[in-house]
Parts: sequence; C-alpha cells; structure tokens
Amino acid sequence: MPVLRFRPERLYELTGIDLELLRELLFKLKCEVEESEGYIAVEVNADRPDMFIGEGLARAVKGIQGLEEGWVKPRTIDSGLSLRVEDVPSRPYIVAAIVYDVNIDSEAYLEELIQFQEKLHEGLGRSRRRAAVGLHDLDKIPSKNLSYRMVSVDDEFIPLGYSKPMKIRDVLERDEKGLAYGKISRLGDRHPAIISGDEIITIPPVLNSNITRLDVGTRNLFIDVTSTSLETAEAILNIIVSNLAERSRAIVGLVRINSPWGGYYPRLEPRAMSIKANDVNSILGTSYSLEDIATMLRRMRYNVYIRGDYAIIEIPPYRIDVSKPIDIAEDVAIYVGYESIGFEKPVMLYAKRGEYSRLSRLVKIIRTILVGMNFTEVMQLSLVSPTIVDALGFRDYSVEVLNPVQVDYSILRPTLAATILKVLRENTHMSKPLKIFEIGPVVYRSNGGIIDEECLAIALMDEDASYEQLQAVVYTLLRTLGVTFTVRKAIRPHTMDGRTAEILVGGVAVGYIGEVKPEVLEAIGLDYPVVLAEISLNKMVEKAD
Repeated sequence: MPVLRFRPERLYELTGIDLELLRELLFKLKCEVEESEGYIAVEVNADRPDMFIGEGLARAVKGIQGLEEGWVKPRTIDSGLSLRVEDVPSRPYIVAAIVYDVNIDSEAYLEELIQFQEKLHEGLGRSRRRAAVGLHDLDKIPSKNLSYRMVSVDDEFIPLGYSKPMKIRDVLERDEKGLAYGKISRLGDRHPAIISGDEIITIPPVLNSNITRLDVGTRNLFIDVTSTSLETAEAILNIIVSNLAERSRAIVGLVRINSPWGGYYPRLEPRAMSIKANDVNSILGTSYSLEDIATMLRRMRYNVYIRGDYAIIEIPPYRIDVSKPIDIAEDVAIYVGYESIGFEKPVMLYAKRGEYSRLSRLVKIIRTILVGMNFTEVMQLSLVSPTIVDALGFRDYSVEVLNPVQVDYSILRPTLAATILKVLRENTHMSKPLKIFEIGPVVYRSNGGIIDEECLAIALMDEDASYEQLQAVVYTLLRTLGVTFTVRKAIRPHTMDGRTAEILVGGVAVGYIGEVKPEVLEAIGLDYPVVLAEISLNKMVEKAD
C-alpha cells in the first residue's frame, strides 16, 4: 500500500486535531501511522487515492470526527484556455483543468504535491503506462491556446531541471526519466507533446518543460492528464482538482478540450445511488434506521437525501472506489468501527478437522523425494516475458494480461519451462550439474477455453546432460509415488524430436521428458545442454490408481 510522508505541523494546520487522536481516526480509515525523522508516515489503502495528499486526509478525518459533513462542489469559472487534440495513437486521451490560488507557500507543500503526483502515477497510472499527470505553473505558460499532438523526436525543448534546449530524442535516450519512461508512448521517431504557442511544455508521460516548472510562490496550476483510457484520465483529474480545491481560496478554472470526447473540463459531477436501510443492514448484520445511516454517510462526506424508504446518495467525483451498495455499507462500518458491529458465531451442523487435499499431499511428498535426490526447489512468478514464450513456441497457447505493469511480465506462463529455464540461465556460473525443480500453476488455451493447472517441472543442466539421466529421476519419482505409467514418443515445440517421450497415466498424457532444442537454448541465452520434464499434477491425481 502507498506510504506518504507529511509534516506534522501541516496535518495539524489542516485538521486542528492532535497527533494521538489523528492516529486513531486514520486507523478507523484503514490507515497506519508512524513517526519518522520529523515526518508522519501514513500508509493509505490503495483504493483511496483521494487521500494521497493532506487535503484529502483532512477532509476524511474531519468528517469521521463530526467536524464537517457532506461535499460541496467547487466553484468553477471559464479560464479562457483551450486545448486542441490531434491524433496521438500511443496515448490518445487528454483532459485538463486549472486551479487558481492553490498558493504553493512552502517547500513542504511543494514536496507534498510532487508526492501526490507520483503516487497517482504508481497506482492509477500503472507506473505512467496507463496515465500520467503534468503539473504546471499556469502563469508561465506561453499561450492560452494549447495543442496535444505527435512531434518529431528531433524537436527541441528545455527539459525540467535543464537550462538549455535538448532534442526530445536525447531526453528519451539519456535522461533518467527518459530511460525509465521513454519507450511507453514513443512511436518510431514521433512522440506525444503538449504545445503552448511555439513551446513544448511537456512530453507525456516522461517529463515537463523547465519553462512551466513549479516553485515555492507558484499560485495557479494548470493540470494535464494523458492516458490510454478516457475514464482513467477523467477519474485522476477529478481526484487532483477536488483535493486542490480544498485550499482556502482556490477556484477551479474550466479548460475547453477540442476533441471528439471534448467540452469543458473538469466535470466534477457526483454520481447518484439509492439504497434502503436493509441494503446496509443485511450486509453488516445491523439494524440501523435510514436516518442513522444517512447521518453516518454525511460524515463520510457524502450528500444524502431521504425520500420515503430510500436514501439518495451523491457520491463525490473523487470517490472512484464507490460503485455498489456494499461500498456504502463498508463506509458505514468504517464510521462506527468494525469492533462495534460485533459478530455471530456460525452454527456448526457437524465438526470436522481440516486436512490436505490429494493434490497438496502429493506436492509435499514430491518435494521430499526430489530434495532427497539432490534437486533444489525454485519458485518463480507466474508472469513471464513474451520473448521467452516465443522462444519456446508457446505463444499460440498463451494468455496475455491486459495493461501489464511491465512488458517483461505480461503473459501467464503456459509452461513451467518458461520460468525454470530462466532460472538456469541466471545460474550458469554455478557448478554443474545443476539440478532444480519447480511446482506451480500454468495457464494456457486449449479447445477454445482456458486451462489452469498445477504442474511439476524438473530440469537438469550439465555439459553432457541427456534424456537418459532425467528419465531415471522421473521413473524413480513415479514408482516411489506408486503411479502406474507408460511412455511413448512425442513431439514438443521446445524439445528435440526423437529425444522426447510422453508420460501416460491411465491412458492419458500427463507430461513429458525431453532434451531442449539447441536453438531454444540459444534464444534463451543458455550455453549448456538441458533436459527437462514437466508433469500435470492435476491430471496425475485424477488418473492415478
């Protein structure tokens, strides 16, 4: 969960609540608090990005303490600023807003703003791959007419932290931020940019221009959010603007976005939900009246109106975590405290001791046997790189993750070979023979469906590793387990024809043994022969005598 650092005096200024009580209130809001090196470290639940800044924390705390209720839509005015959007295939969506009189009056508040931006990048922005935020000093923007479009990487601008113009290409290939994020939205020799007048003021999601940098003394902010998803961009903009609008004299400036989805932003409209008292009570096991629930929700910063048997709830635009009645019930539980709700002991019709499933017992026994045969167990992530899946020839069977955090971990492994060979590659410096095994899930496509099963992989790497060496290990393992099996010739995309056999239990293929093809080893980066066995433990449990 995100951990944020705040100056104690700033939180006191925002809330008027001493640290001890503040700690208790934040704990009710699912936050952990620690004091460290003159700061207060607050661990905030990832589903509450509206609390990633002091104003958001203060708003929630003052509500639960009963100091304030409900939510007031910020005052808005037309800023006169417009942003024209052209075709940006790699990052098509952009929204923007202005907040006047934010007044960055201290270095501490400037640090907090940057922290807020980065936590949004890490969470909702998926490390800037899904969305990125630009914060600019409005008074330093050259023109009120802006455009968002693709530009040449040979175009120049003055990057943040630099004093002289640089080519975008050089920023992407040399600067720390460019190296970290430069590949996200670049398309060949083109990259997204926001232009004001003749000046590039940012190349999202990488770096702003030094021209619009924030300093202590900055009063008015221009905010842009670029994204691969319009919904995400709008949500992030609402969170930022709603929090900055909590500043005492802040006013929100509307920006006209000239695009197919455009119009004036931000769109700080609440969402409505209607509930009955039983919608909450049936979830929590309580008997609160509708009026009691309405009072609690107002203190959780909702606007609530009772209409007969229903409560009409206005959900503030910054509460993107609320979508169903169960979310409303959770906020009621947070307000009263989970410890106040109590619990009922379930009625046990009969009691039975827990026990391992057949599969779990089998896994424990396999570990014991293979460790006794001098094999070392390894454990790897289930997500793997497309590169290694392609090298093994399993891409047609693989399941890809949408919007992965990292491109190198974007496919659910369709075979344990993908991870166990990676371990061998990273340990080629170890003395030979190298004998390892792995037990874990694999996910692959089969007959129009998705198969998820637990598998065992055993690998042997040596200068003269051969099929016969691992065959002896697998046969010994299966016979020790009491499994009746047969073998037959087989073909696998990553093992050698004529040096691969299929293992059958009850007439059904449950796995294979084979020598890995030299071209596969070369593609993965292995210089030694490898023989590999892989067995579906689910199938073996199902078919074993």
